[in-house]
Amino acid sequence: MRRIVESALAITIALLIALTLVAMFAKQARAQLWQGFSTYASPFLGEWPTGAARQPLARRVVVVLSRGMRLAESRQMPTLNALRARGADVTIESKPPTYRLSATLTWLSGAWPETHGATTNSAVLLPQPDTILRAMQANGQATAFIGSDQLSDLFGAALQRIELVDELEAIARDRQALELVLGMLSDPSRPAQFVLVELASLEAVAPAESESYRAATEATDRHIAAIVNALDLGADALVVLSDRGLTDDGRDGGGEAEVTRTPLVLVGAGIVPGTQAIAPATAIAPTLAALAGAPMPIHAQGGPILEVLSPAPTLPMASAQQLTAFYEQWSVVMRQPRFASELLRRYEDRLAAGDTVGYAQWLAELNRSVARAVAERLNGERVARLPFAIGVALLLLTIAGLILNAHFVRPLVGVAAYIVAWSVLFFIVRGADFSLSLFSDGNPTATFGEWERISSALMGLIGLAIALTTGACEDVFDAIATTLSAIGLIALFQLLAFTWFYWQWGDAFTWTLPESSAFTAGLLALTQLAALNVRATPDLPELPLALLIAIATAVIYALVRRSVA
Repeated sequence: MRRIVESALAITIALLIALTLVAMFAKQARAQLWQGFSTYASPFLGEWPTGAARQPLARRVVVVLSRGMRLAESRQMPTLNALRARGADVTIESKPPTYRLSATLTWLSGAWPETHGATTNSAVLLPQPDTILRAMQANGQATAFIGSDQLSDLFGAALQRIELVDELEAIARDRQALELVLGMLSDPSRPAQFVLVELASLEAVAPAESESYRAATEATDRHIAAIVNALDLGADALVVLSDRGLTDDGRDGGGEAEVTRTPLVLVGAGIVPGTQAIAPATAIAPTLAALAGAPMPIHAQGGPILEVLSPAPTLPMASAQQLTAFYEQWSVVMRQPRFASELLRRYEDRLAAGDTVGYAQWLAELNRSVARAVAERLNGERVARLPFAIGVALLLLTIAGLILNAHFVRPLVGVAAYIVAWSVLFFIVRGADFSLSLFSDGNPTATFGEWERISSALMGLIGLAIALTTGACEDVFDAIATTLSAIGLIALFQLLAFTWFYWQWGDAFTWTLPESSAFTAGLLALTQLAALNVRATPDLPELPLALLIAIATAVIYALVRRSVA
């Protein structure tokens, strides 16, 4: 009897200490993981060779950026649909992170986030990636931007002229932007070969009721119609695009279809009427460069959408040379064998002849080579982490075995109940997913706090439920050990989930970004572990949840034991 009491006491003390330490580790690991992601510094932004200018396909390129415009809603806009019929209809596909800044730099530079380095809206980019605007300025072409000062700050000296829209309410700001761009287009004394105008009302009302979004959609469509009427589409090209979509409640950042699939409509000079295509977001900047006759942005990882552009014999080779120059240097940074120059030599004659089919084959082979190099680097790093991950996993499984050997049924039922309850709350009640869109504006603080509280409450309730069944335990320490064993199994499950993420992606990001859903799942696993320390009010210090559950179990056990007696 004494040995049983001593064993239960030892298990209780061990679990109290271990669960408290795990919570402290989880908070530190979560902070480090997010900091590594949000302060990611791209190693691919060197001053690499720039390409040559070409004959432009259009006298002037006017780009209308409608922020937050979803693909589905864009197909209900009469003016935009009329432009699709007269020009090219392209579905753009992006990949996370798709926060405002991340998505903007992707389409402006033609580079994915792991290359341009913007992972959140607060990212500090030093150096900045090359963009279509910088490429045009370097080529001596006049550029103009009409929109918010937040976006103009990003462009900096890349624009020769900036027309700032006052910080008004979004719909009024769009009206002012329209007046400015119409004035610019009709004023021959202020020529610009590339004009970018920003419309922001759709982004502003996305979280509101559907009626407001519908009204903003109609207003945006009218603004586009007014710009069309001010252009000579026989000489000018009009491009309408969205930086990224938004979820129904106005969130972005993740990989949801409504966020990553956006419209791109092109019409006018240099555009083949009646064409359709699906293209990556990295194709936008090279396509705009082709229309404007500018050099391809040096960090672009995609090529122009040739099927929607008028024939230009020099364009396939120009794009191939830019991508080859980028991926030759990219291979050096990746510490992988070079492949781009050899591949270019194999297709050189076809590319020089302007063979678009040959270009498509070359680009597909280039992308396969890039994917192989990425897989080789990832696999090498995963092999290096594998012994540690296996060791941790075996240790956790051994501890789980010891817990189940001592207290089998109730802890196992407890962990199953927790997983089911948490999943129902997360996926069904909240309608959430493992997506970066959980972190509004790229700030995870509120989400972490919310799910810490939810996880603490669930573990506390499950602990209390198990405590009610401990009347048959030998003594109070046996009852506490039984209850804490369930909490320990929950923690072990989350630690195993994080160990898998660590094996796949590590805890520091130096050349690539983790897969969005896996990264979110890893952060939420650490959040559930951090919930093992709770703060009743902001003014009180954190208290170990395990200690609170142990005290509650002792009280409940005494009551249940007395009832049984």
